[in-house]
Amino acid sequence: MNSYLEQTSKAIAQHADDVIEVAKQPLVGLVIQARDNNKTVLQNLELVRTMRELVKKSSYVRSLAHVGADGLLIESTINNFSAGVDLKDRPYFQYHKNSEDPSPRVDGPFKGPVTNEWFISLSQRLSDHEGRFAGVMVATIDVKMFVRFFNGFALPGGGAFAMIDGNGRILLRSPVDEAAMGSSVADTPFFREAVVKHDSGNYEYRSPFDGSMKSSGYYKSKTSHITVLVAVPRNAVLRYWTSLSKTRWLFSLAAVLAALLMAIRLRRNWAMAQRDQLIIAAREAEFQLIANASSDLIEKLDDTGIREYVSAASQSVLGIDAKELVGRSILEGYEPEAQQYWSEALANIAAGSSIERLIFLKKKNSGEMAWLESVVTRVRSLDVGSGMVAVTRDVTSQRLLQEELDRLANTDELTQLFNKRHFNGQLANMAAQARAAGTRLSLLLIDVDKFKLFNDTYGHLPGDNCLRAIAAEIAGTLRPGMDVAARYGGEEMAVLLPGLGERDVRVVAESIRQRISALGIVHHKNLPWGHVTVSIGMAMLSPDRELSDESLFVKADQCLYRAKNSGRNKLVAEDADVGHSATAVA
Repeated sequence: MNSYLEQTSKAIAQHADDVIEVAKQPLVGLVIQARDNNKTVLQNLELVRTMRELVKKSSYVRSLAHVGADGLLIESTINNFSAGVDLKDRPYFQYHKNSEDPSPRVDGPFKGPVTNEWFISLSQRLSDHEGRFAGVMVATIDVKMFVRFFNGFALPGGGAFAMIDGNGRILLRSPVDEAAMGSSVADTPFFREAVVKHDSGNYEYRSPFDGSMKSSGYYKSKTSHITVLVAVPRNAVLRYWTSLSKTRWLFSLAAVLAALLMAIRLRRNWAMAQRDQLIIAAREAEFQLIANASSDLIEKLDDTGIREYVSAASQSVLGIDAKELVGRSILEGYEPEAQQYWSEALANIAAGSSIERLIFLKKKNSGEMAWLESVVTRVRSLDVGSGMVAVTRDVTSQRLLQEELDRLANTDELTQLFNKRHFNGQLANMAAQARAAGTRLSLLLIDVDKFKLFNDTYGHLPGDNCLRAIAAEIAGTLRPGMDVAARYGGEEMAVLLPGLGERDVRVVAESIRQRISALGIVHHKNLPWGHVTVSIGMAMLSPDRELSDESLFVKADQCLYRAKNSGRNKLVAEDADVGHSATAVA
């Protein structure tokens, strides 16, 4: 009986570990999604939708909740009208706020204020990209799930069981006793003399709830540190043994008695082995059911990165059937850069990292290029095996949206050239690269001659059209992917030309000036030409001439000033060798 109680407690503890491990999987994805959330309405709605779908698909997760850094509830799948509830006094919130530990934490028990049902929580810290506390993601697990699992075991006298966390707090007691839920047994002889010193065993004690003497078996999980205690009344054990004794008296020979005991033992071991196999098969089936229901690709890898299981989403995410991937290395089928990322991730996992995240490009069989995001998690306690679980999703749309937002943030709306803020950043970067490589960098400042008079004469709409046409001519003159053009002010444009000699820079500048003049945009106030022209100032940063970024800009501006004051429609270039300006006139 003592062995049976201990084995039963171990089976329940393993079941609790598996429930917690399966519940962790939604948290991993949600924590990453919440961290990458830039607080846009679309991203917030996508996060809420993901939370609700995960709860629908999971037979273990009761609810999911997103708590902000201020302790206020942002979203809960169990109550759509609970946003704004203050949860900063919850133990899991205080723990994650004061600890940088990124791993999930088991806490509880708690009683729902609406349903009056008991549950335990699994929470994980949210951090922003700089590692600062950004809130908590919480999954809740209904304790009735564990009670139903326990009730599947036949114990004399009904029996009772308890789940106790590593600090001695009772997470669950069945039969449910509200006075016991959340109380501490850390100071009891059972916890100090048995649990603290041994991971499993048997213990007799007097119950503080009904006063009866109990025989028990216990098992402490090495993964979650949860101790499961299974107990039956001692008098029920005596009645059990007495009933067995009555049966044994029917046999008069010791040999027959020994044979009977052996048969009972073998039968019990066989039943326990059968039960363990059924539990393992059920857990593996549930894991595959959850994985195949997910739109994300879920892969089970061994310690060397060989795929042991691949979910059905491989067809939509990778464009490859799952059967073709099982048994192959995770490094196969990816581009060299992605293979490098995966190799580093596997090495980090082998070195002790519990989770790795990587983003990379994948060319599908259709020829389509897709951005993929993978989260690799070390698994140590699932009965489906050790190794790693990789969750991969297609983030192409999010990536393209971010690139478009970056482009809009760096582009002048009117001319479609870069804006001033982006140009200043490019000037600093390209100047630093030129100094490091010992190459040249030239700056052109371009100003539309008498543009204020143009606007005053023809209006602002023709003025905008004029600037668009000028910007198009400038962009058409430059080298794609190398030169940078920006609208720096109202009618002032700026151009960076890396790597060109002075003569080539003059050719580019003159080409810009001539192309704009050739547009023939009527401007009667711009005499003597009668059409739109530009003046250009040119300065150069070279290996034999040390200039700061500011000095380079000042010298180009001075040359532009000379061009404007010496007749306009011309290029004035600073002669870097002799320190004076040389002028090219139309």
